[in-house]
Amino acid sequence: MTQNLVSVIVPAFNAGRTLAATLASIQAQSLAPAQVVVVDDGSTDDTAALAEAGALAGSELIRLANSGVASAMNAGLAAARGDWVAFLDADDLWEPGCLQSQLAHVSANPGLDACVGGVTEFVCPSLSAADAGRLSPRPPQTAWLAGATLVRRTIFERVGAFNPALRLGCWIDWVDRARRAGASFGEHQRLVMRRRLHPASLSMSQAAREGALLQVARLAIARRRAAA
Repeated sequence: MTQNLVSVIVPAFNAGRTLAATLASIQAQSLAPAQVVVVDDGSTDDTAALAEAGALAGSELIRLANSGVASAMNAGLAAARGDWVAFLDADDLWEPGCLQSQLAHVSANPGLDACVGGVTEFVCPSLSAADAGRLSPRPPQTAWLAGATLVRRTIFERVGAFNPALRLGCWIDWVDRARRAGASFGEHQRLVMRRRLHPASLSMSQAAREGALLQVARLAIARRRAAA
């Protein structure tokens, strides 16, 4: 197993307060990725400057006009060179050794196209006591989140990229498409990611989350009807 296998894509929008910690968690990996691509999705804060200042070995910065996380992830994919692709939101953290552990898992299970690990949640320490009290981290669990999944890059050639029309839910939509295309996903019983909870997170909006899930569900139903 070499150290030139993984391209890491970090979509970032106004992530100036958290990006440095996210990049540090990548830099701390026991097996260094071959490539780190930070995609600045039209930030109006110092995200791009921080990405350049905290540049890792082999890292790249792509700047886009704001167009959503799906477009940012697609831009990172277009630049990816590794055999495997990993994603990490610019406010989340990887656990030490997660890349090495996931690569070992797929090496031991060569039929897998993707490896899904465990996620724990933590309340952002910069929050006030009042804001922090409104957030409830869930127990550690295997979670089908982009930041907890290692994906074989060639699968994107078969399935396609993320749907840029989806401001939320593009990962869920892509996983559904990938599984319908025959991609093999395996669960890895190891904690790989720490998900930061804060009110500013787009996914914390209940209405936005429910609307996104409904849109993704409609697309999935349409695919099944077309296949039938």
